[in-house]
Amino acid sequence: MTNDPAGSTWKKWDLHVHTPSSVVHNYPGASQDDAWEAFLQDLEALPPEFKAIGINDYIFIDGYERARKAKSEHGRLKNIDLLLPVIELRLDKFAGVVKKEKDGTYSQSGWNRINLHVIFDAMDSEVIQQQFLNSLTPSYQLIPDSSDWKGKWKGVITRDSLSELGKMIVESAPADKQGDYAPHLQEGFNNLCVSLEKVLEALDKHYFAGKYLIAVGKTEWDNLKWDDQSIAEKRNIINQADLVFTASANPAAYDAARKKLSESNVKATLLDCSDAHAPSSSENKDRVGNCFTWIKADATFDGLVQAITEFEDRVFIGDAPSKRLLVEANRTKYASKIRIGRKASSTLADTWFNVDMPLSHDLVAIIGNKGSGKSAMADIAALAGDTKNFKSFSFLKDTRFRNPRNKLAQHFLGALGWHDGTESERQLDQDPSETSVERVKYLPQSYLETLCNELGDGGSASHV
Repeated sequence: MTNDPAGSTWKKWDLHVHTPSSVVHNYPGASQDDAWEAFLQDLEALPPEFKAIGINDYIFIDGYERARKAKSEHGRLKNIDLLLPVIELRLDKFAGVVKKEKDGTYSQSGWNRINLHVIFDAMDSEVIQQQFLNSLTPSYQLIPDSSDWKGKWKGVITRDSLSELGKMIVESAPADKQGDYAPHLQEGFNNLCVSLEKVLEALDKHYFAGKYLIAVGKTEWDNLKWDDQSIAEKRNIINQADLVFTASANPAAYDAARKKLSESNVKATLLDCSDAHAPSSSENKDRVGNCFTWIKADATFDGLVQAITEFEDRVFIGDAPSKRLLVEANRTKYASKIRIGRKASSTLADTWFNVDMPLSHDLVAIIGNKGSGKSAMADIAALAGDTKNFKSFSFLKDTRFRNPRNKLAQHFLGALGWHDGTESERQLDQDPSETSVERVKYLPQSYLETLCNELGDGGSASHV
């Protein structure tokens, strides 16, 4: 995805979407292909504000690769500008909701591990597989006092090797308990974990320089105890991350979660994500499209990085950013593009203007060297907006583009497009009508110079 010529705009980003290829998911379908077709249709039916999706599967990259091919090779997901590969791993740090009693003991808890997400730029999946995933080689000893490889597992993480780990786990259990275990792949996944240090070491390669971000799951991290034995580890995990992921029930829950992070004096760059494991039609909270995150950036990895550095200004969690609502409520007052070109009847051989440029509804700065057309574009935009300050034009005047000797201006039209879909078109050789409604307030440099000179001479400030 290239940069948006209109500049940064508010878009919805959901960086935590599991696919039907995920080890754990709840997508229906008689076959894997059926589940994938329904999943792609679900993404294609997302509201138009969704533009960036993180394909976030556990441990493996094949779900991202299938989605990428569907988009790039088969013309699917045209509504999505950016797909990012995200790998979800479980750290070898256990967390649980516990309470320290007066006698120094802790109450019982259901334990779980902290989730780590590695968000990659939209790079070749094979690079992620070979240079990152293949570098993660956990090891387990499942039988005591083993002198050889019997009862030991160590290797590159693949579906086959994970199934083998699960099989070994089941076989190492007492015979009367083996029937209680999940299928081998599921059991291997349930037990696999990696260290944060090993993940960072695997990422420390030139292949990934400037091309990855790390996020930690807020819920599991939050369950890690705040006590004198784990406080340093708890702070270290979250503060080494670039982002924190949560799947909030609503924006108010997000606000409360972020406030808690800030009060704990830890990383508070919190993004709401769907954590989708199920289709949008599901009643499950973790479903496709259930995400409140808006980011004002190009739909690129670099845009995401920039948004993190300006988090307060470029990230919004809720139904819609206030500026977006303001523009939608006043679509006739916000320009969406400028168009300048020759009349259809023109016989002029020179090209001069051939412009059809989208405009941001925020600040637009026209930059360039002297004579590069800055004043021309500003004058034409003001003319199309029926400015009352047309006598102060610096380009559209008789000594320049409207010179009666060459009559260049009579060959051209200028127009402003508005967010309601209409255009206001004007001929460049004609001033706005005195009865027209001014839609653009124009303050040309000459006008400001006149005001400043009047003030400097002790004149009235009534025009300011």
